[in-house]
Amino acid sequence: MIYGDWESGYEQLPVLFNAIKAVNPGMHYEYILKPNAWKDGRQIFGRAFWCFPQSVEVFRHCCPVFSIDGTFLISKYRGTLLIAISCDANNMLVPLAFALVERENNDSWGWFLRLVRIHVVGPSREVGVISDRHQGILHAVQEQIEGYAPLHHRWCTRHLAENLLRKDGVKDNFDLFQVAARQLEDYYFQRKLEQVRTATNAEGRQWLAGLMRDLDKWTRSHDAGGWRYEFQCSNMAESFNKLLLGIRGMPVNAIVEFTFYRLVAWFNERHAKTEALQIAGERLAEKPKRHLIIANERASTHEVQCFDLGSGTYQVERRGGTTSDGEIRESRIHVVVLRDFKCTCGRPRQYHFVCSHLVAAARHRDFDIESMIPHEFSVDTLVRTWSLRFVPFWDPREWPPYDGPKYVVDPTYRWNKRGTRKRTSNIPAKCRWRPETHSFHLPFGEMMVTLQDCQKMLGLSIRGWAVTGPCVSEEVDEQGTRTSGVLISWLREHFGQCPQDADAETVGHYGRAWILHLFACVLFPDATGDTASWMWIHCLTDWHQARLYSWGSAVLCFLYRQLCEACRRTAGSASVGGCVYLLQLWMWAHLPVGRPEIMPRRPWFPGEMPRRQPTWAYIWDQVKVSHTRLDRAYLDYINEIDALTAHSVNWQPYQGEDALPFTLSFVCGLDEDLYRMKCPLICFYAIEYHLPDRVARQFGMRQIWPPPATSTSVELHK
Repeated sequence: MIYGDWESGYEQLPVLFNAIKAVNPGMHYEYILKPNAWKDGRQIFGRAFWCFPQSVEVFRHCCPVFSIDGTFLISKYRGTLLIAISCDANNMLVPLAFALVERENNDSWGWFLRLVRIHVVGPSREVGVISDRHQGILHAVQEQIEGYAPLHHRWCTRHLAENLLRKDGVKDNFDLFQVAARQLEDYYFQRKLEQVRTATNAEGRQWLAGLMRDLDKWTRSHDAGGWRYEFQCSNMAESFNKLLLGIRGMPVNAIVEFTFYRLVAWFNERHAKTEALQIAGERLAEKPKRHLIIANERASTHEVQCFDLGSGTYQVERRGGTTSDGEIRESRIHVVVLRDFKCTCGRPRQYHFVCSHLVAAARHRDFDIESMIPHEFSVDTLVRTWSLRFVPFWDPREWPPYDGPKYVVDPTYRWNKRGTRKRTSNIPAKCRWRPETHSFHLPFGEMMVTLQDCQKMLGLSIRGWAVTGPCVSEEVDEQGTRTSGVLISWLREHFGQCPQDADAETVGHYGRAWILHLFACVLFPDATGDTASWMWIHCLTDWHQARLYSWGSAVLCFLYRQLCEACRRTAGSASVGGCVYLLQLWMWAHLPVGRPEIMPRRPWFPGEMPRRQPTWAYIWDQVKVSHTRLDRAYLDYINEIDALTAHSVNWQPYQGEDALPFTLSFVCGLDEDLYRMKCPLICFYAIEYHLPDRVARQFGMRQIWPPPATSTSVELHK
């Protein structure tokens, strides 16, 4: 495993934190040890908290609201990862702080929120907190810290709607309850609430009665401070939890590294995007700009009457119509006070953004409404939000010395029964291959098997005729044959050994049978794996012409097609065809996941001509493959793939040919000028695009993003 085992992960945490903080000085981390608990002379790990200074600075430019949630670990040891997360003006996630705790309870949530308030929020800033109603959170938000402003807790309405669904089992009430909670005016809230009361059962009405004591916690119409902004649910934290699906099964040091590198990537990407907006002269971020455009369109239908020019008090009449929810609403009159940024519709108070009534009043007065929009929504603020940079924490061999204590994992947290929780259900059982791009979508970007890999590993020609022709052969009346081909077992039985005294014609038959067997088992196997297709016979009838085909592009095309089909299969017994041998060699060369230990190679045949020297695959002639439990193999591999970073990948494994301990066949570089060719690949009925421009880093080039769009239409995959 590239991050070590689960036990060493806990021991490495202090060393890793120390290394990151050495180059990112504002980072804060701290531990709590399990009281009076020791193992082998070392203290047992209890909890860990960490936050990065870049995130703390970002939060100062964001709206004062964040969400909290916890997600359980699915590795060898039990535990829970707590997160606090906010959003920028474009609703892009901003992770603020993390903690590893034993479980969600009053003590762990109180400890986590206390540290978030001290090291992220600060003493004087009032903020809103959105979460579910876990008892630990309810207790934690009520804690008063001397010298610190109180927290304004708001409940996730989606979780409340799920609770109502458990009470009455009526799915329509799930949406109806959330619509009621979103109403900005008490008049409309009461109407929607009455609809919920009527539609639910007695148990549901009793549950609703219990919520009426805390209307400010879950309704917008009674939230005087508008501490939700535009966030109705705790989706911020839950969206980040989805990114952690694979990482939750990794050692804890891998989890910490994942949070670091995820933030590094987001800061770089988002700063580039926001700078582009600033250069283009935009004043507002993209999402607030869309809201303003909608408000301007609606304002054109309002009628405005001025009542007090000094304070900017206006009466704005909104014409009746049908809402986006399909409800017919009558005309409504609202009072706007421009000086105080107020409107009786409630939207400026709740969303801290202009409503169409404010826009209409400002337009009537010929006033620039954009000057009243809070600075958090401006492009300049967005640029400052993502302007900070992280500093790499070097190679482990260059980390600063750490002389502090190292902690061990609590052995009582180990899962006693491996089948107690079906952890694989939390991992999306789907391939990382995307048919739309013919590439693997990994956490750090795209990678693919290219024509370069095909020639370097297999030594097949890329330049040549397209491998195509009739896909079926004339009917052959032989036992063991099928309409589509011949059974591989039949080939082995009848052409397994060429007779010693065979004439040239017989040798030719056996040679074609051997190549057909090679095609069916190695280069072009289908998902069944038991049939050799007749279509290859057409290309093997003439030995002199057979060498003129572009076999390398055909092998790659067939692999692409099989991967495209495999990632759409849902059956539990589904398999993949194509040259899996090439795919495995490609993975070993590029990715550290599952890479075996290279053992001493067997000597190559002496005196062979340059063409018959080995390919790059000879590096893996003798390997020692690491073993894992079959019931955890898929989970372990996916977890490690999801934890990969760009610096842990070998983008250009074919550099340094001169340093190889053996001589390569010259055919491994024969068609070097075609490696970056963007073109359709052809293999009989299959046509798949080769798109090396999407993986420029595999050729030592800078990746242009987004790459030019190329249609890989579903028509190709019929």
